[in-house]
Amino acid sequence: MKTKAVVLKGQNAKEKDKNILLFSIDEGKIWATLKGVRGEKAKLKYAKEPFCFGDFIIEEGKGSKIITSVDIIEPFDELAQDVDKYFEGNAMLEIVNALSFDSEKVAIFLNLIKALKILAFHKATQYSCLLKFLIDVFSLYGVSLYSQKCTSCGNVFHDHIYINYNVGELCCTSCRPFQSEEIGKGEYNILKLLSQNDYNKLPTIKFSSELGLKLLKILVNNFSYRFDKHLKFIGILS
Repeated sequence: MKTKAVVLKGQNAKEKDKNILLFSIDEGKIWATLKGVRGEKAKLKYAKEPFCFGDFIIEEGKGSKIITSVDIIEPFDELAQDVDKYFEGNAMLEIVNALSFDSEKVAIFLNLIKALKILAFHKATQYSCLLKFLIDVFSLYGVSLYSQKCTSCGNVFHDHIYINYNVGELCCTSCRPFQSEEIGKGEYNILKLLSQNDYNKLPTIKFSSELGLKLLKILVNNFSYRFDKHLKFIGILS
């Protein structure tokens, strides 16, 4: 099988082997083994690193899939050279690892590559790539976060805005349930900008990292309610 894929994570195996979790545009998540890849002179040693994007050839081995060849398209080495970018990119991989896929996998794969390219090669506001990717994930799974009106009563927002964790969408003061959280005007404006613009516009969108982090925490809570998965986001939330 030949497939375009991104390395999500890996585990050392045997002497110099490594089992890696791939996110394939064709097959979703796949565990496969790189033989002898931890040796200093290994031809495929760069293919074992997180973020590595390439064309992988995978064959059925005895009890596991074996990666026999990799044509690296983009290693995203720049992410390993900036600690903030590394943690933000790693958070995107964590989101993918937490998801189950059906028809959404191709769109999520393409969005992940777009987000990683902007993060690696452009000067974008901290958390903007991660927030945009997470917002798009919700949308692809049927939860459109940004709205100008309460999704319960249909009235235009005039004062306080809340995210209704029961359904994952925005609501007004009158309609908010017990399981809800207020979204401040600053966070709401970020949500609006990121929802209405594509990835190539992210370098032009500016906001404070403090506001971005507040919105991110709200979206992580929403992710937990929607997918029953708790995102750790090491280096960002912990």
